[in-house]
Amino acid sequence: MTYIQRPLTLLTMLSVLALASCTISPLAKYRQIAAPAAWIEPLPFKQAHDGKLTDLKNWWQQFNDPVLLQLIEAAQKVSPDIESAKARVIAAQAAVTLTEGQLLPSLTADASASRNHNGVVFPTGNTANISLNTSWELDVWGKNKADKNEKQAQLSGNSALWHEARVIVAAQTATQYLDYRLCENLNNIAKKSAESNAETARLSNLSANAGFLAPASASQALAIAAEASSQFKRQSLQCTLMVKSLVALTAIPESDLRNALAKDSAVMPTPKGITVNQIPANLLLQRPDVLNAERNVAAAGFEVTVSQAQRYPRLSLAGNIGLTYDNTMRTFFPRTTGKITDGTTWSIGPVAVSLPIFDAGIRAANITAAKAQYEAAKNTYESVARNAVREVEEAMAKLNSTSQRLEDVNKAADGFKISLAATQMRYQASLANLFDLEDARRADLQAQTNVVTLTNERVLAWISLYRAMGGGWTQALNSPVVIFDHDLKQTE
Repeated sequence: MTYIQRPLTLLTMLSVLALASCTISPLAKYRQIAAPAAWIEPLPFKQAHDGKLTDLKNWWQQFNDPVLLQLIEAAQKVSPDIESAKARVIAAQAAVTLTEGQLLPSLTADASASRNHNGVVFPTGNTANISLNTSWELDVWGKNKADKNEKQAQLSGNSALWHEARVIVAAQTATQYLDYRLCENLNNIAKKSAESNAETARLSNLSANAGFLAPASASQALAIAAEASSQFKRQSLQCTLMVKSLVALTAIPESDLRNALAKDSAVMPTPKGITVNQIPANLLLQRPDVLNAERNVAAAGFEVTVSQAQRYPRLSLAGNIGLTYDNTMRTFFPRTTGKITDGTTWSIGPVAVSLPIFDAGIRAANITAAKAQYEAAKNTYESVARNAVREVEEAMAKLNSTSQRLEDVNKAADGFKISLAATQMRYQASLANLFDLEDARRADLQAQTNVVTLTNERVLAWISLYRAMGGGWTQALNSPVVIFDHDLKQTE
């Protein structure tokens, strides 16, 4: 026997079709990012081994420094920022899956079986039933689709931020490593200064004891030597503290880290250059933070659609199909046909309509708040885009400045080195006093310090440019970087 339920009437079906033809849809209007047509600062000059924009992903290998690569890899493995970004990506993926499921009907299966005895009239019999039940909320106003698009936009933005977190950790690790190498160079300079001053103090003391130098001058030489020794010890402490910072950043045991750092001690790694041959607007396509901000704008626009749809009726449709088997009658009346004891059942409906009538302005307030968030997201997006251009301009300005100054400080260092050697010869021949010698030594040490400090500054500027250009990340597989101006209205 087949049991059929028909709760849907022709009038109900026509009502559903009429409602489905009336939807809320955002009308997207594209507006390109407001970015300058050209760079203000001169582009970095090409070096002998100039890198290309497409090679930014392998840019760290161009330092030819295995220790740097080891530190970056270790830091990225233990970085809480990267793990947090990864967790947000996973959560966003789950949210997309959830919203996709809301667009499709849900299906459940039920099964039951029983054995019963109905007294003296009917014998013992068996009953079994299996059925499939489905329910579906009709996305008449596009709410669920907008919710899905919002979650996909957030997933795209979070994925970009995961890449940005890796770029940031790599840049921070490289910066600390370079600062340590700079500290080693400054420590070597301070050590040479302490040793030179100690030798001067020894010779001055011998000359004073022999009556060739005033005791006051010998005392001054001893004081200068003690001050230089103190400066050397203070610089050594700074290097020790930097090692401990690298241990905390990379989770590498300090003994292993010191052994690795001992290789190529005080050698300042220098990268190959980066060619900036794109206009600012194109550069923004390589910035993960810009994409994230743009995706936030899109997500906020879809949230407006979701809030708008909350003001309209919600429709849901249910249905089921089942198979029933009962052999009680067959046992008692063996000549009866099977149609009496088993069969299928199915039903479509009911169509349920939920119509909001009064909510004290809550839904209207949600729409207002969603539109305000959309405007805030647009402002944030434009600010992030401007900041991206600013960071590239600043990095190129530093590169140009350090390039111009580096030649000068090298010439100055060579000159002060020659001057110190000449002054030392004059002092040994009693043609110059201790004050002249110390002035020449301080000028030489300062010149050496300027060279290593400026070299470090230039490498850090390259790292800043690498980070400002997105670290080799591209969004080729993502949506274009645009702002969506959503004009939300009801279209009949």
